[in-house]
Amino acid sequence: MCGIAGFTYPLGLAPAEARARYEPPLRQMTAALYHRGPDALNAVVLDGAALGHARLSIVDIASGHQPMRDPATGIELVFNGEIFNHVELREQLSEGHAFRTRSDTEVILAAFLARGIACVEDFNGQFAFAVYDPRDGCLWLARDRYGKRPLYYASNAQGFYFASEAKALFAAGALSPKLDPKALYTTLHFWAPAPDASAFTDVHALPPGHVAKLERGKPLEVREYWRPELGDERVDRSMTERRALDELAGLLDDAIRLRLRADVPVAAYLSGGIDSSLICALAQKQLGGTLQTFSVNFAHQRYDEGAFQREVAEALKTEHHAVKVSDTEIGELLPRVVEHAENVLLRSAPAPFFRLSGLVLQHRTKVVLTGEGADEVFLGYDLFKETAVRAFWARQPQSACRPRLFQKLYPYLGMSTQSPEMLKQFYGIGLDRPDSLEFSHLIRWTNSGRIGRFLSPAFKERLDGFDPIRAFLDTVPPEVKTWRPLARAQYLEIRTLLGGYLLSSQGDRMLMSNSIEGRFPFLDHRLLELSSRLPDRLKLNVLREKYLLKRYAAAILPKLVTERHKFPYRAPIAEALIGAGAPDWSRELLSPEALEAVGIFDSKKIPALVARLRKATTPPSEADNMALMAAATTQLLSRAFDAAGPPPRRSSDVVVR
Repeated sequence: MCGIAGFTYPLGLAPAEARARYEPPLRQMTAALYHRGPDALNAVVLDGAALGHARLSIVDIASGHQPMRDPATGIELVFNGEIFNHVELREQLSEGHAFRTRSDTEVILAAFLARGIACVEDFNGQFAFAVYDPRDGCLWLARDRYGKRPLYYASNAQGFYFASEAKALFAAGALSPKLDPKALYTTLHFWAPAPDASAFTDVHALPPGHVAKLERGKPLEVREYWRPELGDERVDRSMTERRALDELAGLLDDAIRLRLRADVPVAAYLSGGIDSSLICALAQKQLGGTLQTFSVNFAHQRYDEGAFQREVAEALKTEHHAVKVSDTEIGELLPRVVEHAENVLLRSAPAPFFRLSGLVLQHRTKVVLTGEGADEVFLGYDLFKETAVRAFWARQPQSACRPRLFQKLYPYLGMSTQSPEMLKQFYGIGLDRPDSLEFSHLIRWTNSGRIGRFLSPAFKERLDGFDPIRAFLDTVPPEVKTWRPLARAQYLEIRTLLGGYLLSSQGDRMLMSNSIEGRFPFLDHRLLELSSRLPDRLKLNVLREKYLLKRYAAAILPKLVTERHKFPYRAPIAEALIGAGAPDWSRELLSPEALEAVGIFDSKKIPALVARLRKATTPPSEADNMALMAAATTQLLSRAFDAAGPPPRRSSDVVVR
């Protein structure tokens, strides 16, 4: 895991002039990513381009340094991530390439020399990399299938800039940070900007599963090389449960085997749910009983799952570590969380994950496995059950019985007392359009989008009628609309919440804030290929989510885990922001004066919301919590990036060749 950065500039400058002019911004960009790679800061100034790398040493610690150069061609590479099948690829490529290192970095270099940018199709991994070819001045960028590793870019009259995080672009002086109104409004609906955008004006993201080519004198050419393919034609109708279990067992075991490859110890996160518990059980077996596990607990009992975590750790006999996070600590952590996330947040969950990665760092560990992705791949979210119920209801929209299925779906929300009319009012949105692309997600997106009521009138005017839902749906391949409802829902979930929020704000950014690499066995692309072949009944059986995965886990995990009702991961919001132990920054930034100064959220409505929540005697609603969090983190983001700031303190530590 690492941070990468770089930029292009005119060809043909004398080496001394190029270094004098471009070494200072290169140092600043590289040093701005120190938290992503504190083991080494290296950079190179070439003819027409500069590349920087902040290294977190995981594989081939002694010789896998970057930027890495091919001696024969002069091609240079900077790479963030891991290629887990690098051992197998090295064997295939060794006939045409004389390897000098054991690193997966050199495997990318050799694969690129052999196949060009099409080499990404051979990689089983998590990556973002840049390749510069001095022979033609061409720059290539690539990002992994799911977007586990970030890659941003911007351009101005001086050149084209790229980096793992936007803050490195600002450190170079490529542009000044300015919040993008459309990106922010999109985040209020999807919890993240569009896949090709960031929170900042003129800072773009290379979308997951895409490569890009920058040729001198031509605009950037972006091309998709992978997408989730879940059409009906892929379903294997003859698939039996026994065969599916056997395939799942083999693929998941191999995915974990590959992700245990490292020259440093590999640990695991343990949430107490089925996904992380299964990963821990299989990893513990492969490691021969030496696995360390890490968990976060909450002082607030409403959110705490510590009892489940301890029982699993004891059953698996792992060396377990846990940290307890209070409401007050979450509030205190949020400024640093937002600075690392570089985005507006609707949940406070990233704060406990920030604290958890800090615990891993304290134990001198660099790599953790996590259970992220199982819900998207094997249909674990309530959203998928909700989609199935709504599709069933849509066949008889006037039915008074079918809405009552939601009482079974969400027993923890107290819906048993809700009338069919009330259920219809909430869950009946779009019921007349069950074949629409957005059918599965319309309720979530609509509810989140209601945060827009708290935006200032002036900010709304700047949006000029922009519709983020329509803008996103216009980018979805036409064939997705022809898929069955659950397949459409699975595609949308992968392309929105997973990549934009779970793997970014809550994942990569919180892990790398403390220089910790996360690895995601369930996001081995071969498992999604298996999922695409499974009949829906093996993923969502009536209202039993993750049916196949649970059947597999039943023989491995304690019943306490496999038979418990899935409870969404939550962390305190109102308690952390406006409770008794609320931080000073919250009172300051949510004041009418501070809100007016930023101009995004309404300076009357947000204080009124705060006052109402402080007086409330019952827990805040989901909508109120999200609105409060969105306003608070928007204020924090604006303050954190209101100017580019001074050069990174460690710019002098960057070694430039």
